[in-house]
Amino acid sequence: MQLALFEFINKTIEEFELNHATYEYVENNLKRILNEALTKNDESVLKISSRIKNKDSLKEKLIRNKFYLDYKTSTEALANLHDLIGLSIECRFISDEARIYNKLFKIFKHYHGNYYRCLANENVFLNLRMPQPQLQRNGFTIYRLDGYYTFNDKHINFELQIKSLVHGFWSEVEHQVVYKNTNFVAYDGFMKNLLGTIRDSLDVVDRQLEIVYKQILDNNHSNEDIGMDEHNFKIFVAKTINDLLMIKLNEEIGFNIDFKKCSSILSQYIYINDFINSENPQVKMVDYFEHLNFLRISDLTFTQTLKLERPYQNEDPFCNTLGRYFESIMNIDYEWHVFFVMLFAIQASDNIQDFTQFINVIKNLIIQPTWFKNKFSKYEDKTKAQNFLLEQLAICMVNNGKINIIHEDNLYKIMIMFKEFVETLEKEYSSLEQFEKDKDFIKEILQRKMSSIF
Repeated sequence: MQLALFEFINKTIEEFELNHATYEYVENNLKRILNEALTKNDESVLKISSRIKNKDSLKEKLIRNKFYLDYKTSTEALANLHDLIGLSIECRFISDEARIYNKLFKIFKHYHGNYYRCLANENVFLNLRMPQPQLQRNGFTIYRLDGYYTFNDKHINFELQIKSLVHGFWSEVEHQVVYKNTNFVAYDGFMKNLLGTIRDSLDVVDRQLEIVYKQILDNNHSNEDIGMDEHNFKIFVAKTINDLLMIKLNEEIGFNIDFKKCSSILSQYIYINDFINSENPQVKMVDYFEHLNFLRISDLTFTQTLKLERPYQNEDPFCNTLGRYFESIMNIDYEWHVFFVMLFAIQASDNIQDFTQFINVIKNLIIQPTWFKNKFSKYEDKTKAQNFLLEQLAICMVNNGKINIIHEDNLYKIMIMFKEFVETLEKEYSSLEQFEKDKDFIKEILQRKMSSIF
């Protein structure tokens, strides 16, 4: 007599084959929707591939996940198979994965429980409340989302993954070389560490390829640039600051630190603070070149304590939290110390004024003032929700404790994350009372989202 579980499996596979044409229809529709939404004007999306789970894989999953114990009928089993259809968005680089994930929030906007409805097709739903990226059993992360397609009052589940070329390659390596190897192998700590090292090396390759790709693009556009435009000016200032620092650090303490990204944010700060609203930007530009040249022959020291003319205070909760942290760390963490030495050196005003202006620029790079001031406008007191989020955002940043919180690439990621987070909260919480009641949960989610950036 055949075991009951195999009768269950055979019935499930029969129903699966009976509905295969429907699955193909849904698969093609999902691919078309994603292609139309993601591949236009975005060269980082290389292709969107799909598959319907085959019979052998279905059988294996039914047994391995003990569906025969959890579900009574084959219909129920198929309805709870989250990856009946698999979709994969393949992009160039690891850094593209988060950007494409954030783009999904513009495609799926109408909130529906844990799921968001697709703007282009009301039958498609995606769970955008799942924390991303997710940690896999192998210890590595992946952008993986669950979704479903409604067809004839049925939910047909699909799984969406976002993978760079390197991560796609690594998935194939693990699947074909490691997990499909039927030989008896002791998968011990040494082997795990070795596989981890290989994966880390692939991440380095990804970063190197991205640098090469961007350099090629820059070279292709360089012939179009004539004179010192905004882009070239910022690059020139960043390079000058970095070169100046290297010379001065070598002279005083005999070694250097990696300051390139800090030089870039200082250059961006100079451009925003002194050039955007300047009546004579060309004169300002010449003044800066002269000042930076003067600093080369000045007594610039990196071993003396920095002081502000007065303690920093600001009514804005974001600026106050960030400023108090900067003030507490600038003479303790040497990377921060070097950064503020350079900030105060390249500006001619008092330290506290430079300090204040820099924090204001950081805030405006992350939070667009005209956008944020209108958020939660339906609340009886929108400033309570706004100030809470501003303070928590700054706390999440300073809890990281490293200088990379002010690197341009990370500031951009924080800006995207915070904007999407605020807009989601505004939809979910219709009143201040509901918002206040869920403050701890909101704080936890924000911390989780911030930790995924660093």
